[in-house]
Order: sequence, then C-alpha cells, then structure tokens
Amino acid sequence: MKKLLFAAVAISVLFASCNTKKTYELSGKIEGQQEGKIYLNIEQDRKLVKIDSADIVNGVFKLEGNVTVPDVCYLQVGDKRGAISIFLENAPITVEANMDNLREAKITGSASQDVYNSFEALMAEYKTKQEPIIAVYKKAMADKDEVAAEKAVKEYEAIDSAKMASVKTFIKDNSTSVAASVIAYRSLLSQAEVSEMEAIYNAFSEDVKAARSSVVIKSRLDILKSVAVGQPAPDFTLNTPEGTPLSLSSLKGKVVVIDFWASWCGPCRRANPHMVEMYNELSSKGVEFLGVSLDNDEAKWLKAIEDDGLIWKHVSDLKGWDSAAAKLYGVNSIPATVLIDKDGIIVAQKISGDKLKAEIEKLLK
Repeated sequence: MKKLLFAAVAISVLFASCNTKKTYELSGKIEGQQEGKIYLNIEQDRKLVKIDSADIVNGVFKLEGNVTVPDVCYLQVGDKRGAISIFLENAPITVEANMDNLREAKITGSASQDVYNSFEALMAEYKTKQEPIIAVYKKAMADKDEVAAEKAVKEYEAIDSAKMASVKTFIKDNSTSVAASVIAYRSLLSQAEVSEMEAIYNAFSEDVKAARSSVVIKSRLDILKSVAVGQPAPDFTLNTPEGTPLSLSSLKGKVVVIDFWASWCGPCRRANPHMVEMYNELSSKGVEFLGVSLDNDEAKWLKAIEDDGLIWKHVSDLKGWDSAAAKLYGVNSIPATVLIDKDGIIVAQKISGDKLKAEIEKLLK
C-alpha cells in the first residue's frame, strides 16, 4: 500500500513539473496616472505593436504572460507620448515610474535589464568625458580657432574609439545575455565590419541567438555578405519617374554608381552638386549613375531631381525605408553608394566625393 501511495505521489509531482511553465509577472506603479490602460508593445518595422494590455487602478497595474526568450518591450500609457523600455523575461518584474519622466523608470527583477543598465552606466561615463570637449569645439569654431577645433576633434575621436572598444568588450563579456545582442544590434550593426559582426554573433549562446535582435543581426549579416565587395551586384527593377520599369542589369557593360538618396535627406542634397559635377565629367567615358530614391512622395522626389539638376537615371518604388532595392543592399542610412564594374561586380561601397571619383577613374582605365 505504501509503495502504491509513494508511486502515486511521484507520478503527480512529475506530472506537475512537466506542466509547469515559466511566466513573467510584470507589475508596477505609475505616479501621476491613477486610472487608464497600459499597453505592452514590441517593435516591428520601426513601429510599436501592442501584444498585451492591463487596467491601471489607483496607479497600479499588473501583466502576466510568457516569453520564449527575453525581449525588449515597451510599456505605453494609453495614447500618451513616451514609453518605458524594459527587458521582459519570465520572472517577477516591478516597475516604478512617473508620468512626467517615463524614461527614468526604475525596473527591478529582470537580469537582462540589470546587464543593460550596467552598459548604460558605462556609456554615461564616456558621455561625461566628451561633453566638455564638445563645448571647447563649439567655442573654437565660434572664435575661428582652427587649431583648437582640430585638437578638440582629435580628443573627441580618441574617446569615441575607446568607447567603441568598451562596447565590444562588454558584448563579449556578456555573450550569454540577450542584452548583449540588443547592444550589438543598436551600437555595432551599422558600423562593424561583416567579419567582426559575424564573430560577435557566433559567440552568442544558443538562447541569445534565438532573440529577435539576434535574428535581425543574422538576417542583416546574410544580406551584407551577399552584397560584399567582390560579389555580383543583385539585380532589381524599379520604375523611372515616367513609370517605365528599369533593371540594374540593363546597365551591365558600364561602370555603375548606385546612389541611394531621398529628397528629405539633407546630407544627400548637400552632396548632389558634387555628384552632378562628377557625372558631367565622367559620363561620356562609360559610367552610369542610377539614383534610387527612398522617397514616399512622388512630387517631392521629382522636384528634388529637377531642383538639383540630377540628369542621370532615377528609379523608386516610393516606399521610403521599405524600398525593395534598399533592403536588398542592406541600406540603413543615406546617402549610400555602391560602385559596380562593367562585369556587374561590386567593387566599393559607402564612398563619396573624391574617393568615389578616384575609384571610378580606376575602373575606366
């Protein structure tokens, strides 16, 4: 009888343990907001998407659920501006916030949040060092003191270099935390070389690789490797201002400069006069420019082409940052250029001005 009883207890315990699912308990208090709704959001395609909500009663709220891996989420109060960024994981997490300053919310109980907070504290130290240098630089510029300005720039860049080294070390030292993946995504993905970024990604634990930020990193690495120097330029077809489809492959046999730009992009517009000068000098020698606009507004796109005298070929799908060509080439900032040789092979990226001209001239010899 005792054996049967012990067996029954053992089975019940085993059954219970197999059905235990870790959950998060996200509770908090928001000063200055007695009633209303609080929404839990994730970021998708540069927009906040609601995934859960709860009532705020007497300034207090509670959300419960489950996440497969820790993730960055955003708490938003009703339709009010501002949000609380939080690393959500399966643990009891508390939030103390004030509606007047949601960014300074105190979050406890999330190990990933603790790691990220320590990173933020490290970055704040570098900011403290750089702020006085910025003031010195501004004064030097106002005084037209080029020597002092140049000195300030070098000091700032030295600290910036040290800061970047610290970022990489921090990520390496915390490779088992999702916070490291988020930091890599936010701080390095647009700057680091593909080989370096790939090594960082490969060092992540399997759990961290499952995080959304890591998935984005892996996807971007795959894209960047496909458009690396030495790779055939991926073909695309977009409409010209006249509505005629134009393919990149139709320009094969010429040196091609793909210029990703937009009418709303100040740096792009400031670079355009030099691009016009370069095109006028080199177009007759066998080079073709192809402007790919990240505009949404057709009228503004066409007006910018006319106002800036951009007499080369232009295409756009008028989808802004969702431009098919921009995504294909991993473009996440503009202006951005891609230089392609006569055989359709990528030979240089992200170069401009005299460096771009020199590379074009090499290919034309």
